[in-house]
Amino acid sequence: MPDSTIVCVSANPAMDRRLRVGSLAMGEVNRAESAHGFAGGKAAHVAMAARALAAKARWIGFLGGPIGHDCARQMEDLGIQVVAIHTAASTRVNLEIIEDSGRVTEVLEPGIAPTAAEKDDFLQKCTQEIRDHWKEILLVISGSLPAGLNPDFYVALIEAAREAGAKVFIDTSGDALRESSNANPDFVKTNRAEAESMVERPLKTTQELVRAAGEIIQRGSASAAITLGQDGLIWFERKNGPVWMARPPRMNVISTVGCGDATLGGFVCAAAQGIIGEGALRLAAACGAANCVAPAPGRIDLATVESLVPEIEVQQLS
Repeated sequence: MPDSTIVCVSANPAMDRRLRVGSLAMGEVNRAESAHGFAGGKAAHVAMAARALAAKARWIGFLGGPIGHDCARQMEDLGIQVVAIHTAASTRVNLEIIEDSGRVTEVLEPGIAPTAAEKDDFLQKCTQEIRDHWKEILLVISGSLPAGLNPDFYVALIEAAREAGAKVFIDTSGDALRESSNANPDFVKTNRAEAESMVERPLKTTQELVRAAGEIIQRGSASAAITLGQDGLIWFERKNGPVWMARPPRMNVISTVGCGDATLGGFVCAAAQGIIGEGALRLAAACGAANCVAPAPGRIDLATVESLVPEIEVQQLS
């Protein structure tokens, strides 16, 4: 891979706590069979997937307390450079509960609002690093915003990155997604529910999904993808097409948490290597599928990805 560095920005990271139970009884006492904590949040998963594909990966985010320290240590152990913006409040914890049946239940903490000084430190650190050290990088802005941050929080980062010649990839939700999409990023990834919220209508058919991806591009993004879980993804590669659809093979799924993030990691790594079209789509879809059988969200295996690439069903829609 070329020397391009992938920088993943997270305003709302987390420790992902994975619990395994026989079956989850609502309103009752449940005893876990096992429990493990993994550094997480969407941007962290993207960085992990990129690192698994041998990319140079940096991760910058708010981190606080012993949980934040543990997240940073785990990321560094994976070979990812960490730039921590320290917060007085502790990093949040997300629960992923996996039942023997395969059903997965997630409980996501909202994240503690950073102080005004911490918010300013985050923006100043990011914009300074982009302008002084991260020129011509691939910048991934991924994840929700914690309480207290305005929906346009990411816009300043997008503008600084574009001025520095960086490519910008966006994966967020709600008003933050709308604001970020209007700031002319290079790539926007959503899932079906996020896309439906953005275009304000249900998206049931392939044609409806393609139209929605096209509308995301009309807002200002150069490229747009909508992930569909086990049904694969739709990718509007650029304005005026082509439009692609990919479907992964059936997998013995451990968990789908982080699959969309791994997919985005594949798209980013493809861009770093100059891979376009079907090749980029196959790599991205293979990363998402590999995440289904990974030991933890984002911790995909290169050999698994490579074995899945030829197994991806690809169709050019237009």
